[in-house]
Amino acid sequence: MEWGQLAFAAPGFIAGAVLTILAQRLLKYRRSIAPRVSDERRLDIANRLEALKHVIESAGIGTFFWDVTSDTLRWSDRHFAIFGWPAGDVATHAMFRERVHPDDIAEVDAVIGKAVREGGDYRLRFRVLRPDGQVRYLLGSGRVVRNEEGEAASVNGAVIDVTRTTRVLNAAREYELQLIAVAAHLPDLVSRFDRQRRCLFMSPRIEELTGRRPEDCIGKTAPELGWDKLLGARWDAVIEGVVRYKQVREFDFAHVDRHGKERFFIARAVPSFDAEGNVDTVLTVATDHTERERDARQVRESGVLLEQADVRKNEYLATLAHELRGPLAPIASAAQLIKFSNDRTVRDKARDVIERQVAQLSELVDELMEAGRISSGKVEIERKPVTIQHVLEQAVESVAPVLANKDQTLQPLLPETPLWIDGDLLRLTQVFTNLLTNASKYSPAATVVSVRARAEGKRVLVSVADEGIGLDTEAMASIFELFVQVHATGVQAQGGLGIGLSLVKRLVELHDGRITVASEGAGRGSCFTVDLPLREAPPAVVPAAEQENAGDTPLTVLVVDDNVDGATTLAMLLETLGHTPVLAHNGLDAVARAEQGGIDLAFVDLGLPDISGVQVALRIRGTPEGRRMPLVALTGLGRDEDRAMTSAANFDEHITKPLHFDDLMRIVRSVAERRTDAGRPGRG
Repeated sequence: MEWGQLAFAAPGFIAGAVLTILAQRLLKYRRSIAPRVSDERRLDIANRLEALKHVIESAGIGTFFWDVTSDTLRWSDRHFAIFGWPAGDVATHAMFRERVHPDDIAEVDAVIGKAVREGGDYRLRFRVLRPDGQVRYLLGSGRVVRNEEGEAASVNGAVIDVTRTTRVLNAAREYELQLIAVAAHLPDLVSRFDRQRRCLFMSPRIEELTGRRPEDCIGKTAPELGWDKLLGARWDAVIEGVVRYKQVREFDFAHVDRHGKERFFIARAVPSFDAEGNVDTVLTVATDHTERERDARQVRESGVLLEQADVRKNEYLATLAHELRGPLAPIASAAQLIKFSNDRTVRDKARDVIERQVAQLSELVDELMEAGRISSGKVEIERKPVTIQHVLEQAVESVAPVLANKDQTLQPLLPETPLWIDGDLLRLTQVFTNLLTNASKYSPAATVVSVRARAEGKRVLVSVADEGIGLDTEAMASIFELFVQVHATGVQAQGGLGIGLSLVKRLVELHDGRITVASEGAGRGSCFTVDLPLREAPPAVVPAAEQENAGDTPLTVLVVDDNVDGATTLAMLLETLGHTPVLAHNGLDAVARAEQGGIDLAFVDLGLPDISGVQVALRIRGTPEGRRMPLVALTGLGRDEDRAMTSAANFDEHITKPLHFDDLMRIVRSVAERRTDAGRPGRG
């Protein structure tokens, strides 16, 4: 039977049972003294019995007396009302059984039958089915009275209707079952505590967090649930506060689960009240918001990083302005010297100054372009078998003048056995040139800079060490970040944009390597170590026969640029080298001149006033004369997108301004060689 969690200790039922027993004893007493008491006494007893009967009826208790021998029943009016029979009818045990719910009749018969057979008291819970279809829940009790022969003579008892209480308790039980079913599928931790802060219910999530099963939590307080000590005490205090102040409380907490993962929760403790308005239980729901907390932390950390980046950007812009003003000042002065001085020696020195400063400006621009490629992840390498010795020889050759200017000694420690790697010779040379240059820059004059290479297992380690100003722990943690200059100011400042080491790190990583830095502190020098994977030596390659020198074959070169000064100076340089320059300051003139024929090579700027340099190239390629004409894009645009655009327009090469003399000589010699080869017998 489904009865809910009912107890026979209901106050009304206890009172009814006591009153019934007292009435039975008073009736017995009345019979025993009836012959001896006066009429006044009899009346007093009758009045008392009537008062007692009224109290019993008012308490909602129905009483009965069953004469087992004659099988006759006497019911109180309340008893008739409870069972839905009209008061005054002759009560029978059959009437009683007729109202008992069919599902409960067997148990009722068994309990009463056993009491009649064995004697004593009985208590039972059962349902009655009223004529109007209502189901009522009853609590019943009885006492069996035996005769002198020990047989059951009568049964005195009472019943009380507990339908309302039962339904409330059943509803509460149903609610609890629903809570259990819902909580079992929630990611939240759901629990319920009583006024003594003992756990009444715990959802399965507790096992994931603490390793404790939900059933093991019942009856325990929060400090006993497997939390850490402080969290358990805090949880306990929150529940106590809800009970005392009858208000909802919210709190957040962190907990390391049984897997060692830190999790974050927002908990809400909600009171439920009894009939007197006191807090009966406290329901707690702790929602896991670990991901949201991590996102919030990431946002906060990103905010800090953005602030740092903003500061670094401002420092970088200030440094860039300083670095750009440095070359511009001597260039301006040298230009004035050339303009006003007739002394050849002075003019030659001014020219040298301009060349050096232009080279420095070009290097700054190249660094900026590399920084853009780093930020967009578009730095690419072309891997080929190369020895680390060859890479270091190229780097040492590049920095030799820098070391010589400071009277510094280079100490190479390289193994005789070739150490082969798969790498981009140009990019790796750039890596070690940067490291050697920095070692020289941040070291005093007349000191030693060492470079050492060695094999360790399947890796090759290259260390560049100096005796310079050294690095502290904080500097070593950030030195490979973009635009970071550890010694940007002060007596140790050496200029630069803070790009080099960031680029070095990226290039090393593209070669499946890593770079680290070590220093014993300020004034103790630094050591940068590059770790790269080794490879087996490639098969021997027979070098191809070198091409014959094409000599100084004169070329007719078309220079297309709307910057008149830029076009004119390049034309003058070509003319000095023995070539014939042809100038065009817009795109349409350039196309018209190319269509006339006789052009061996064209340098084309992309930003022209009428049509773009890309359109110039496409139109030239559309003419018979222009199909094989070497076209070089000479522009200030150096992004990967710009290079892809010129490649699609069939430019042979893309060079960012300014045009270095070595590149100019390489291009004109290549074109001259092709012309020479094409003019030889048997060559097409």
